[in-house]
Amino acid sequence: MQTKKNKRVKWIALLVVASLVLVAACSNNSNKEVNPSNSPDNPSANAPADTGPLSKYDPPIALTAVKDDSSKSFLPEGETVENNVWTKGYEDELGIKVTYDWVVPTANFGDKMNVTLAGGDLPDLMSVNGTQLKQLIEADKVEDLTSVYETYASPLLRSMVEADDKLGMKAVTFDNKLYAIANYTGVLDSAPMIWIRQDWLKKLNLEAPKTMQDVIAIAKAFTNNDPDGDKKNNTFGFVIAKGLHQDWMLQPTSFFNGYHAQLGSWVKDTSGSSYVYSSIQPEVKEALAQLQQFYKEGVIDPEFGTKDIDKALETVNSGKAGMIFGPMYAPFNIGEVIKTNKEADWKAYPVVSIDAETAYAQTPAPNSNAYVVRKGYEHPEALIKLLNFQVEKMYGESSVTERKKYTGESDQAWHAAVVSVLPPNKNVKAQINVSEALKANDPSKLNTEEKGYYDGILKYRAGDMTQWWNERIFGPESSQGVLKDYMDHNLTIANDYIFANTKTMDSKKATLDKLELETFTKIIYGAVSIDEFDKFVENWKKLGGDQITQEVNEALKK
Repeated sequence: MQTKKNKRVKWIALLVVASLVLVAACSNNSNKEVNPSNSPDNPSANAPADTGPLSKYDPPIALTAVKDDSSKSFLPEGETVENNVWTKGYEDELGIKVTYDWVVPTANFGDKMNVTLAGGDLPDLMSVNGTQLKQLIEADKVEDLTSVYETYASPLLRSMVEADDKLGMKAVTFDNKLYAIANYTGVLDSAPMIWIRQDWLKKLNLEAPKTMQDVIAIAKAFTNNDPDGDKKNNTFGFVIAKGLHQDWMLQPTSFFNGYHAQLGSWVKDTSGSSYVYSSIQPEVKEALAQLQQFYKEGVIDPEFGTKDIDKALETVNSGKAGMIFGPMYAPFNIGEVIKTNKEADWKAYPVVSIDAETAYAQTPAPNSNAYVVRKGYEHPEALIKLLNFQVEKMYGESSVTERKKYTGESDQAWHAAVVSVLPPNKNVKAQINVSEALKANDPSKLNTEEKGYYDGILKYRAGDMTQWWNERIFGPESSQGVLKDYMDHNLTIANDYIFANTKTMDSKKATLDKLELETFTKIIYGAVSIDEFDKFVENWKKLGGDQITQEVNEALKK
C-alpha cells in the first residue's frame, strides 16, 4: 500500500490514482528538437532500438518528462526527484537518460500541466487523464502505441496492463489503436462498504448487520441509546458529507446499494439490452425516502449538506458518529478517535440487502492516469521499456534481490519512477498472505510490502494504536477481507461507461449533476416531497439526459 501527504487521499495514491487535470486545447508540437549527438554526455534519440523488453540503447537516448514531487519524502538522503536510483537505473541498464522539463508540488501539478498543454511545448512522455487523452488524439499530438506495445511489452507488464479483461486498455483504445498505457489499478479497492463502531455494537448488545433492516436499527440505536455513555443526546447514527456521490468517502453509496440502487453509473437495464443512468432508476427513490426519514429523526447530522469531507470527518473523529459508508482505506480518515480512546474500534462490513435479493456493491469506472508519448518522438517504445523495468524491479525475478534498492526502507520510493503500474487488485492477495502468516506465526513467505503490514499488525496488537489501520485493512477481519468476499462471490456491479465524455456530456453533464445533487439533498432535508424525484427524472431526460443516454449506448455498442 502507498501513502500520500494529504491524509484524506492517502490510499488513493496507491489504488485508485486520480485523474490529474482538465486541460485547455493543445497546440502543435510535433517537431520538438532532439540532440543528434551520439556521445554519452549528449544522448541521441536516433539510437537503434533492440526489441528485447529490457534491452539497452547503445548509444543512449534522451527522454524528457514532467513530474510531481510526491516521491521526495520517500527518497534516501542525497537523492532527488530528478536524480535518484530510478533515473540512474534507467541510464545504466536501459540506456535512457531521463530529464524533467519541470517538477512541481503535487498540489500544483494540474495547473502546471494545463499551462504546458495549452502552450504546446510538450515533453516526450507525459501522464494524462481521459479527457486530455481524447483531446490529444483529436489534435494528432500523441503516438499510436499499438505496435510498440505488442513488440516490447514483457509478459509481466502484460499481466498488469491487460488485467480484468483488458478493462484499462479499452479506455485508451480508439479506432482499434492503443494510444496510451493506462495505469489501471483495478476497481475493487474503491468498492463501498459499511464501517461501524464495533465497541458501540458491543456496548448496546447489537449484532453485526445482515440486512438493511439491521443497518437501520443500528443507526437508530446509535442515535438514541447513548452509545458513548456521556448521558447526552449528542450522537449520530451515521455521518455523510455533501456531494452524495462526488467522492467515495463519507457518501451513502453502500446504503443505496442495499436498495439495489447505484449512483452516477451507467448500467444495463432489466432487459440487458440497453444502458441506463443509474441515478434515475426507481430503486433510488426508495433509498432517498429512508434517508429523508433518518434526517427527520436526527439520525443524520443536520448540517451534512454544507459539510465537506474534512468537516464531516471532524464529527466522526470527535467520537460522535457510529457508522460511515466508505471504501476500504477509510481507517486513514477515521482513526483519530482510536488514538484518544483505546476502546474505540471501527470494523468493515459488506453491503447488505433490504430484501431477499442479493445486494451488489457498485464500483466506479477505472479512474487512472494514462501515459502517452509525444507525436514525433523517435523512440515511443522507450515508454514500454521503462514500464518493463519498473515492474521487473518490483515484481519480477529480480525483485527478490533488488526491490528494496528501488523502493527503499519505506517501500514507497517507487513513486520516483518516471512511469509505473501496479498489479490491479493486489491488496486482496496481500490480505490473504498476511492473514495466513499471522495464523502460522511465520512471515517468511511475505514480500517487503506484505511484511510491513504484518509488522504493523503485531505492533498494534502490542499496544501501538498508530498501527491500528494495518489490522483493519489487512488483518483477518478487515476491509480487504470484505473485498475478498466481494471478489469470491461476484458481488460487485461496475460502471459500464469507462470512456471520455460524450459530446453532450461535455456541454450538459455539469448541469445535470448539479440538478441531481440539489434535488437529492432537498429530498433528504425534507424541503421537498419524495415525489420530487419523479420530476427530477423527467427534467434530467429533457435537459440532455436522453441525448446522453443515446450517445452512451452508441459508444458501448461499438
